Amino acid sequence: MPSSMADYYQARAPEFESVYDKPERQHDLRELKAWLAEQVRGRTVLEIACGTGYWTAVAADTASRIVATDLNGAPLEIARAKGLGAHVSFAQADGLALPDYGVPFDAGMAHFWWSHIVIADQQPFLRHFVSKLQRRAKLLMMDNNHVAGSTGAISRRDAAGNTYQMRNLQTGGTYEIVKNFPSTGELESALFPWCATVDVLQLQHYWALSAVLA
Repeated sequence: MPSSMADYYQARAPEFESVYDKPERQHDLRELKAWLAEQVRGRTVLEIACGTGYWTAVAADTASRIVATDLNGAPLEIARAKGLGAHVSFAQADGLALPDYGVPFDAGMAHFWWSHIVIADQQPFLRHFVSKLQRRAKLLMMDNNHVAGSTGAISRRDAAGNTYQMRNLQTGGTYEIVKNFPSTGELESALFPWCATVDVLQLQHYWALSAVLA
């Protein structure tokens, strides 16, 4: 059974956006799209783990500029094909080892990525991501809440407190992935060493976080 997160998202690229078709999530998704469009308005954004560019496309309507990155080539091909405009560029890069793009980013976003970071790597990730942004930049994240019947079951919990899910692809591949579901308090505790303010929006199926770097 493949276990690499990179392998999973490379293989999942063609069916990635089907998760946003679930009827019970539509109300929350409309609210998230409006929230994100306002959060990035007029900003120069560095995005990591952009995947197929679903949320990049939402941000592109109001952001001044976006550099969107992902580790995998397959989802980036889909994202580039969306033709989001000259102000949006895509680059293949590891979110834990980003290059210097020479751009003064006043916003950073990482959607549906935090849940895949093991707890021990959360602070190193934030340290690295923050280093690519300007002081007082805005940090934006969205991710899933665990909702029985809509979200996949948790398959196990390790000694460090990370939770996992089994994912089956339409192609037949089966993967075990890290999928953590933090509380508001856990998000605030993780972000406050780096941020002056942290605001968490809790919806039924999703949470969204807007923070201002110290």
